[in-house]
Amino acid sequence: MEANGFGPQPFPELKNDTFLRAAWGEDTDYTPVWCMRQAGRYLPEFRETRAAQDFFSTCRSPEACCELTLQPLRRFPLDAAIIFSDILVVPQALGMEVTMVPGKGPSFPEPLREERDLERLRDPAIVASQLAYVFQAITLTRQRLAGRVPLIGFAGAPWTLMTYMVEGGSSSTMAHAKRWLYQRPKASHQLLRILTDALVPYLVGQVAAGAQIIFAKDGHFALEELAQAGYEVVGLDWTVAPEKARERVGKTVTLQGNLDPCALYAPKEEIRWLVQQMLDDFGPQRYIANLGHGLYPDMDPEHVGAFVDAVHTYSRMLRKN
Repeated sequence: MEANGFGPQPFPELKNDTFLRAAWGEDTDYTPVWCMRQAGRYLPEFRETRAAQDFFSTCRSPEACCELTLQPLRRFPLDAAIIFSDILVVPQALGMEVTMVPGKGPSFPEPLREERDLERLRDPAIVASQLAYVFQAITLTRQRLAGRVPLIGFAGAPWTLMTYMVEGGSSSTMAHAKRWLYQRPKASHQLLRILTDALVPYLVGQVAAGAQIIFAKDGHFALEELAQAGYEVVGLDWTVAPEKARERVGKTVTLQGNLDPCALYAPKEEIRWLVQQMLDDFGPQRYIANLGHGLYPDMDPEHVGAFVDAVHTYSRMLRKN
């Protein structure tokens, strides 16, 4: 398959496929683990690499994205890498200006406020070509991983991107975006269609460039629908009880999650106990361990290491017993 000039690549043979086998529902010797935002500001080497340029310039540099993606794997025996990028590169490719404001987060100087603002957006058909730098970063990272672990790709869902584009940044209420749904239903559908038409070739391009798995995150409100939508893995946040989630999705989908990331502020011994409890609740198979949200910038890397080691150690004990 070819997409956007990135066809099948002669990648090194995969040495650790535990993560993929768990995703496919095959038996594994231990529970695989990775962390959302594992390439993040909690790592001193990440902060040092990022200091040289602004956030979105970093996103547009395949070399920088590759380096940031690989950094956590040098520290921890993680079972997957996730490409360093951002969901808001898609609105950028559609022609919107997005800046990253220190201490505030992403900001859109000119958000979508009126129906006519949709005319400012570029044709979604060209988005994938605008995002060639992401595909280059994925291909470079797959090569440099040298088969160590699989590489995860990702994108923001249409509604998530719409909220940023209409709100002008992150929002706890999403009032402006929800107002669009009620007051401008036709324009809302049009915007969601534009985003969908941009995202499909973008995700196909990621896979063609070397990404090996994409999954639904934080979809607990629609677990049954997601389980039947063709996803292999559904990520849960920490508010969802594993047993209840398993009852709702059945045994045909792999679940991922869902330790409260704030648990990593606890002493290492308590982290180990919480991991044991989580693994007991999820069971040994059709499961990938993770946090219920991303790592926070002030977290101690040693506590992240304790989390990863506890998953590997206890899950091997579970299988022996």
